[in-house]
Amino acid sequence: MRAVLKGLFVVLMAGFLAVAITAQEKRGPNPEAAKVKNPVAMSPESIAAGQAIYMKRCRGCHSSDLSGGPPKEAGDHEASNLIDDKWDHGSTDGEIYHVIRNGVAPELVMEPWDDRISETDTWNIVNFIRSKAAKQ
Repeated sequence: MRAVLKGLFVVLMAGFLAVAITAQEKRGPNPEAAKVKNPVAMSPESIAAGQAIYMKRCRGCHSSDLSGGPPKEAGDHEASNLIDDKWDHGSTDGEIYHVIRNGVAPELVMEPWDDRISETDTWNIVNFIRSKAAKQ
């Protein structure tokens, strides 16, 4: 009986793990993050601040022109193009903010920046990206 319970436990845990991995690997829109509204108005000041931070923190992977490409460190995933019409992880301000703050699971090729960029500066980056994407 104990072996049967142990086996059942292993099967259940494997099932939970499979569901968790599948959920983490899911790409695309994030409905919860999409609900978050940008509290920083798009202004020349916000865009300039976002550009300065982007050039310091983001261009190494996403390039100066936001077109993406290979990450600085060797890896098998290219950084997303931020000015094309395909948004890999959702297209709202809230989703972009969420990706910058939390990275992209499970492999975290896009690492989380939440402890290195303030919330306001993250919104400034979102505004900068939006200003560039709108011109494409």
